Amino acid sequence: MKKIFFLLLITLAVVSCEKEEGVNDDAWKDKLTLGTGFTSNYMDLVGVGTSFTASTAIYFRLESELDIGGSNVRIKIDKQDGTAFNSFDYVNPQSYGHILLSSFVIDTPGSYKATGILVTGLKTVASINFSVN
Repeated sequence: MKKIFFLLLITLAVVSCEKEEGVNDDAWKDKLTLGTGFTSNYMDLVGVGTSFTASTAIYFRLESELDIGGSNVRIKIDKQDGTAFNSFDYVNPQSYGHILLSSFVIDTPGSYKATGILVTGLKTVASINFSVN
């Protein structure tokens, strides 16, 4: 049941955003933010932070200065010592936009680094350190 819920959540939560009219490209920044959930508009996160509980969803918002251009997104998770831990791939539902939101789960407590990567061109967008307790 938990896996079905998680898969449903991933399917529903993958959101990409187009550039708002009248907003110049300078408004977008390369940034990866983590949180405990989405706001009601599914464009921002609630519970933004860097410490999370094991086996619960960690939501992310990857923002790219450049248009993502429909590229799929990979969130690469490394342990703090630099060794690879896991990676999660997300299909981008749009051919344009600067933001992608979704979530992942880590069951093992520890200190990690998440890196947001655009699969097309393997462009690293941003990273963030976080812990799972």
